[in-house]
Amino acid sequence: MSDISLFGRSSLIRVRRLAIVAILAIALPCSANVARAALPPDGLPDLIQRLLPSVVNITSRTLVPIATSSLSAASTVPTTAATSAGQRAKTAVGSGFVIDPDGIIVTNNHVIEGAFDLFVTFQDGTVANATVLGTTRIGDIALLKVNMIHKLPALRFGDSTKLRVGQPVIAIGNPLGFGGTVSTGIVSALNRDIMISPFDDFIQTDAALNHGNSGGPLFNIDGEVIGVNTALYSANADGGSIGLGFSIPAYCAQFVIGQLREFGLVRAGEVGLRVQDVSAEIAAATGLPASSRTLGIAPGSAGWGVIVTTVSPAGPAAAAGMQEGDILLSLDDEPIADIRAFARVVAVHKLGAPVTIALWRNGAMITASPVVREWLTAQETDRAALARTTPPRQPAMDMGLRLASLSADLRATRDLPPDQSGVLVTRVVPGSIAGDHGLMEGDIIVKVMNKPVTKPEDVLSMLRGMIETKRNSVLLLVQGTVGLRWVALPVDPNLAHVIAADKKG
Repeated sequence: MSDISLFGRSSLIRVRRLAIVAILAIALPCSANVARAALPPDGLPDLIQRLLPSVVNITSRTLVPIATSSLSAASTVPTTAATSAGQRAKTAVGSGFVIDPDGIIVTNNHVIEGAFDLFVTFQDGTVANATVLGTTRIGDIALLKVNMIHKLPALRFGDSTKLRVGQPVIAIGNPLGFGGTVSTGIVSALNRDIMISPFDDFIQTDAALNHGNSGGPLFNIDGEVIGVNTALYSANADGGSIGLGFSIPAYCAQFVIGQLREFGLVRAGEVGLRVQDVSAEIAAATGLPASSRTLGIAPGSAGWGVIVTTVSPAGPAAAAGMQEGDILLSLDDEPIADIRAFARVVAVHKLGAPVTIALWRNGAMITASPVVREWLTAQETDRAALARTTPPRQPAMDMGLRLASLSADLRATRDLPPDQSGVLVTRVVPGSIAGDHGLMEGDIIVKVMNKPVTKPEDVLSMLRGMIETKRNSVLLLVQGTVGLRWVALPVDPNLAHVIAADKKG
């Protein structure tokens, strides 16, 4: 299986992923009903209210080199915080949805890959830390787990194999950080190849998708998930929706999810062949009968099958006698229109079992039965993606606070009353933990865990105490421009440099 360029082969249009930072498409039919007719306008709000509690916002924090551009394929310009190791923290958002009442959530791999801090926000404002159960970079699907004291409302999948162009669809997600956003549209096209993976079979929709919609659900009008929103086309690097959004079909996502739940990664199949699409010219040159052509296929595919370019010497195809120049027309009686269809069928085939291939060779139709083996290159790719979800911090991030005691000079400079107590925040590193939670320069930390503080060392001591007692967060009473407020900061046991005193104070 050949490598596919991440951003495709077009220099005119750029594929943009939808997370604030695409993509296995393989077959597993479903039996659920699909949309049958347009939903009456007065019924749409009721349906959406039922779906919203199952769609979540996902926030991730990753470490990136300081030299990395501050702009990405994220839904917004990511915030960053410098670290002493020449790295910074990047905060990104995406979307996801609940598929199991026990707290299993689906999103895209590119939403969570490399994250050291990952949490989800539900429609009612509940926030929960999430762990990664499994992920695949090739399939761009990730499974998360949240631990809740109550069961969650789970969504069900619909049958994306029966979708038709023109059917109405609904997208719900977290575009540009605006959670709970709903957009509607139609299925604009099917079986789209956006040149991201060897398996592309994307649903194209004109429902508005923007950066941050990644990992969110695409629904039919029965409220069933028929796609996972993953990519968009944009004329520039930071553009938004122009009506060209793409979703992984439900049948693909379901196969991947099943693999992730069982193995933590996707165990795809292959037979040791490299192939290319058969053009009309190749078909004519080889005498391929017109009856061999697969009709009703996606634009851009000739429908004549695939021709073998390389046979791995020690692979299953070689053992089955397959040769360069063989034209493959069907696998287990399923017509093969092009290279993507071939890759999908082989990928989901039972490992260790033969697949029957009908092929055209030297003017005659023959069959071969290679045994499908595991595609180890894909597994290595996915293991690397899974490993990146818990990267070591070297060193740990700074919380981002710079503090100083309230000296007489500072009181005069800041026009603070003589009876003002606490510790002054002289700087907050943009994108740091403190910055993400609303602390600003000029704030005064009055209490930590309801205990008064008067110098930076008091705050540091309290934070160290939280780490030693394995508390997840620390509560600060902060005096700001709008008065007193409570701020809860997450406490990370790996923090090496929690705060620093401002020497100028």
